[in-house]
Amino acid sequence: MDILLKIYKYYDLSRYDVHITILAVLILSLTITLSFAGTSFGEKEIKCINCVQIPSYEIDLYKEIFPLTVWTDSHTYDHFSTITATGYLKPQNTVAPILVVVTNPIGNIVTIQQIIPDSDGNFSFKLNTESPLWSKDGEYILKVQSGAETRQFKTNFTLVPSLTGSVNKCTIDSISVTANNGRIYCIPYSISDGLVSTTKGKLNSDTKTMTLDIKGQNIGTITLDIPRYILDSKSPAGSDSSFVVMANGEMIEYEELESDSDSRQIKLDYQIGDKVSFEIVGTHIIPEFGSIALLILVASIMSILIVGKSFSNRLVKF
Repeated sequence: MDILLKIYKYYDLSRYDVHITILAVLILSLTITLSFAGTSFGEKEIKCINCVQIPSYEIDLYKEIFPLTVWTDSHTYDHFSTITATGYLKPQNTVAPILVVVTNPIGNIVTIQQIIPDSDGNFSFKLNTESPLWSKDGEYILKVQSGAETRQFKTNFTLVPSLTGSVNKCTIDSISVTANNGRIYCIPYSISDGLVSTTKGKLNSDTKTMTLDIKGQNIGTITLDIPRYILDSKSPAGSDSSFVVMANGEMIEYEELESDSDSRQIKLDYQIGDKVSFEIVGTHIIPEFGSIALLILVASIMSILIVGKSFSNRLVKF
């Protein structure tokens, strides 16, 4: 916006055909806005309330608790990814092969496989998202089952149009955050106690707010390592200032741990309940538009102003 203000001050619009110029700028802004906005229409998406995303540091615990488990190497993929899924079936339960079923966001089956675990109960398989059956964006459900309904486990992952930005895709120990500029960013996190089942995040560049939805059980505290280029909070003098943090709509205190030039680490007390929505508000956030789009916008506005000036100079003055 600073660049646009400088252009505005440099060109005295009062000397040009103001109405034509303003109309052209408004049309250009609307066109660019619509080009970045995605609107989808279709069937209602199916949400999996029983799905569990197992963090890497809790895999051994889940293998002890459940007779059958499965996890993926990430939470977010695009349509050109190879998903590696790994699982464990307790050896005393290996009386039947493992049936793998993957359904898309509207409940249609995209993959069915049958897996035989090794003698220790471990198994692994890959899923290719390039198939036309995987064309829908959204939440996919991966279910594994061996024999009876009691020996089944569900996890989920998200497919997006593309994974862009400085981070290719989030690890299982990071929260995938979708920004309103269409990009996916990763927030590393850890917990002190308990179990995490699912995580989801959103980043709003207009309100400079990051929302993290975390579902789990018996969680004590959660530590977030927030990259400064994603979200930061600064005073007018340029020094670090406090974030505004809310849990389920109520303001809470937090403990700031280590901070460096790249990130800020904060620790939050997990609220009572199996699901908490944290809102973290800062003063600086990723730009709403990418650098290329901004350059195109600036160049287009300058072209309109120059054309307006030329048109104005050719008018017959009385």
